[in-house]
Amino acid sequence: MNLTDKQEKARAMVCLPLDGIQYLRKASAPIDEVSIESRVEELSPVVGLFKIGKESYTRFGPDSVRLVQGYGADVFLDLKYHDIPNTVRGAADAAAQLGVYMFNVHASGGLEMMKAAKEGAREGAEKSGKLVPKITAVTILTSIDDNILKNELGYGGDVQYNVLRLAKLANQAELDGVVCSAADLYAIKNELPENFMYVTPGIKGPNTPAGKDQKRVFTPGNAVQDGSSILVIGRAITGPKTSEERVQAGYEVLEDMAKHL
Repeated sequence: MNLTDKQEKARAMVCLPLDGIQYLRKASAPIDEVSIESRVEELSPVVGLFKIGKESYTRFGPDSVRLVQGYGADVFLDLKYHDIPNTVRGAADAAAQLGVYMFNVHASGGLEMMKAAKEGAREGAEKSGKLVPKITAVTILTSIDDNILKNELGYGGDVQYNVLRLAKLANQAELDGVVCSAADLYAIKNELPENFMYVTPGIKGPNTPAGKDQKRVFTPGNAVQDGSSILVIGRAITGPKTSEERVQAGYEVLEDMAKHL
């Protein structure tokens, strides 16, 4: 697939989740079932970064990371570390030794925990001779709205107040950025450094929907326009039934993004 320069730039910003898959390699999957290998092979032309989350990592472990890397693609290890600082430090060390491009932690784990993640990542990179991964902090999950935040979780303030509060804490810990909804960017970008990263889930395609569990969603073009650094796009690309339709959905995402790059 021939992409324009702007579409190539957009491709590097698209991150596709690899959860919901029961097989690691094509050879082990029934002919009508998807594997992580077949998905990466199929969508690499329109996706620059693949996200390995709790489900896939629990099922396949580090082999899932190595498989994606074997196709020359980068990995966002989405395990959302949230534990005592020493435990998170060890996990960050291990993630760095795996050579992932990026991993994340929960900002609600606190300043000391986030600093421990940074230290662990540096230590792991030094041991393995690999680059230090980017570390982003999860602020408020995109499945959470003001009602859930206040009435179920007991937080004071609305979603945007808490996203900014936690983003500032992540910046204080010298992390690289945050995971947040693109809908929150306008309220926080001017309060944070210019080079801060914004990883935004809950992105729907120009012509395809986001998942039903996402409460705060944006189109790819809107997200780029408002300052998203990396767009996590799943069902908007993987939803169509045929391979040709999925690649086309990915291409339409790149076209929509390229208008604002």
